Amino acid sequence: MEKFRVNKSAERVVDLLVLLAKSEMPLTLNEICKQLELPKSSAFELVQTLLYKGFIELDDARLKTYRLGLGIFETGMSYVSNLEIPHLARPFMQELNRQTGSTVFLGIEDKGKVVYLDKAESYSVMRPTANLGSRRYIHTTGLGKSLLAAMSDQRVTNLLGDGDLPSRTLYSKTTLPALLQDLHAIRKRGYSIDDREDNMEMYCIASAIYDQWNQPAAAISVASMYSSMNEEREQMIVTLVKETALKLSNQLGYRGQQLYTHLAD
Repeated sequence: MEKFRVNKSAERVVDLLVLLAKSEMPLTLNEICKQLELPKSSAFELVQTLLYKGFIELDDARLKTYRLGLGIFETGMSYVSNLEIPHLARPFMQELNRQTGSTVFLGIEDKGKVVYLDKAESYSVMRPTANLGSRRYIHTTGLGKSLLAAMSDQRVTNLLGDGDLPSRTLYSKTTLPALLQDLHAIRKRGYSIDDREDNMEMYCIASAIYDQWNQPAAAISVASMYSSMNEEREQMIVTLVKETALKLSNQLGYRGQQLYTHLAD
């Protein structure tokens, strides 16, 4: 087996962040150089890059001392939020499962895919399945589209590109313009619909869950058999999904009274 080789640049970035995290006082560039045993030119490049990215900040312009920045805090809080979300969402998912009799899923976006974090299953013979930790196309699932709708059109384009999109069924959106049109509709109504776009037998309703920075932290969905769906049942599920997503968002520090309002046309 080939021996693992540590990337020196990445190692220096980590070492610098750890140094600032452990230091009781902000540090000058010379102090950073001395403690990390780095040439001044190398330390300067690292500091300037991390300053630009917001992971460190200038503490005193006169003394030219540096400390950890807000970026590192936000990144850490996002990680903590992702750890807390399944635990926080579990009772809400169980209640939603009880109220609807359908499987409830919780997911997040990661590297342009939707990742399933948890599920509360129905006990019907025919029920949707998705292994926890599995990944699916973000543009074909109810969970995924609800997360995309919480992003700007430009962010969606950056994430998916402007070429053709892969399909799962004949109902999948396969072009960016068609997907963006769907996302605009989702923002207006406050929830997404997966009408057999990922599975020909399934009809899913989902909404994004926002964090304290008004960013999509996760999404929750109710997945039903397409054959069991009617207008009355759909409206019941829509109401419950939107209410649940907003309650979970408020638990995470979101202060809005509605979801998607900042991006709705």
